[in-house]
Amino acid sequence: MKRRFFLQGIGGAALAAPFLTSFVDRTARAQTQAPIRNIIFYTHNGVNTNLWFPKIENGPLTAEDLSPTLSPLGDVIDKILLPRGFKSFNAYTEIQSIDPHDQAMGSKLTCAEIDPDNKRYATAMSVDHEMAKQMNPNGASPLILAVGPRSSSIKEVLSFSGPIEPYVSEVNPAVVYNQLTDALSNAVSDTGMTEPNTEADYRILRGSSVIDLVSEDLKRLQGRNMSTSDKQRVEAWLELLRSTEQGVVSLATASCSTSFAADTLGVTDSAVAEAGTGGGMSGGGLTTPGSASLTQSFTVGGDMMLNLIALSAICDTNRSMGMIYPGYVTFDWDGIHHNHEHHGLSHRNGDFRVGAPCVANVMAQIGEIDNWYAGKYAKLVKLLNSIPEGDKTLLDNTATIWLQELSDGNAHNQNNLPIVIAGSAGGKLKQGQAVNVEGNDIGQGNSESSCQSGEEGEENTLNTGSFGGNVPINKLYVTLMNAYGMKAEDGGEWTKWGKFDSRGGSEAGITDPGEVTELKAT
Repeated sequence: MKRRFFLQGIGGAALAAPFLTSFVDRTARAQTQAPIRNIIFYTHNGVNTNLWFPKIENGPLTAEDLSPTLSPLGDVIDKILLPRGFKSFNAYTEIQSIDPHDQAMGSKLTCAEIDPDNKRYATAMSVDHEMAKQMNPNGASPLILAVGPRSSSIKEVLSFSGPIEPYVSEVNPAVVYNQLTDALSNAVSDTGMTEPNTEADYRILRGSSVIDLVSEDLKRLQGRNMSTSDKQRVEAWLELLRSTEQGVVSLATASCSTSFAADTLGVTDSAVAEAGTGGGMSGGGLTTPGSASLTQSFTVGGDMMLNLIALSAICDTNRSMGMIYPGYVTFDWDGIHHNHEHHGLSHRNGDFRVGAPCVANVMAQIGEIDNWYAGKYAKLVKLLNSIPEGDKTLLDNTATIWLQELSDGNAHNQNNLPIVIAGSAGGKLKQGQAVNVEGNDIGQGNSESSCQSGEEGEENTLNTGSFGGNVPINKLYVTLMNAYGMKAEDGGEWTKWGKFDSRGGSEAGITDPGEVTELKAT
């Protein structure tokens, strides 16, 4: 690989001018509008709503207003929008009576029914694909990432490229990294350059840093006369690239012994045997505490995926992205040591039953999980906010949305959904505020209606979920699509998304079209 070729790729990203405000032509940069991105951070099984929502339902927010769960976002409160009052329809027994988790997954981004006869997949395309078609360079498919084993189960599939067409998440960081470098090399090939895209792959496998290819250029860059803040930006950016590369090397090596390596890397039986037996992640690997491969995937792997989302945004290879954490896992890392998997804890009893007696300290365990996810979301938000893009930050040019499968995992309710949006989509969305889109008092929810003593076997009263928050989530998607500058089929603004927005289902269709103007910046 020639140095000139690599400078067009990841090495070029390391030297990218948009990060260095003190010697970049401001006028030229101002003439180019930064791309807007949609990023979804998705988690399962609901939350402890009593400890999740902020103290106020409507109005300006301060760090002191944030709940214990959302406190990691305190230092970026001015970039946060907390919409209160949205609901995903197709909750259990509302339109369909199949499975509350399957219905939530299949309907969340499609606002359509799931098909009971076809693996319970959604019967329509999800909104992330419509966004990708209109927003991505060349209309490329969205980048949907996850951790854990690769899965096509409806319980882990959120994205659909069409009716009954699941878009399975990529789980191996090395694959994502190679796709990123391939995309950049293809752009170079379009200019007539024909150098093969092999040396970067070779360096990854042998554990070397591709940054070494441009070490002399980096030294010259760092020796230029630039402001202190720009020097700090260079160091921060190089650290992100180096940690991304090193993490990819680590996971690529370790994942050779995991069960999902075959799907993502094409590892043969003989290659796995030669590398070592390993622990694997299939079957009980997800639910058994102490699974080393699961721990690595959720911690090192998950953080790596967040870095790769940032890198993809910087290199503008994708503008519709998502990160999904699987829901049926036992947390046993980062100081959390549970004996029951997350789904069972959300039921309060430790397993699939509904209403069975509580396990000991279950609400505290749910709180630990909520806080862990809040920390990861905050990590992504702060990473995007640390990257300058023109006179804003990369975060400012996104809507980075923490979206939940459910409100409360015991009630399996879809009203009063916990949602956070970081970034203003290029100045189109409000910031630093909670916005009650319903107008009436919504309340926190009732997650703490039982299991509060912490004693084993306490009565588990099913939360009815009968709180407010019933504005169709379709209207949120319409608001976002218009904020991104997308066009409906008739060439005008979007007014509808999905197949239904009420308990009437598909027969009723969209009963409440339009966006939510209260979320838009004035």
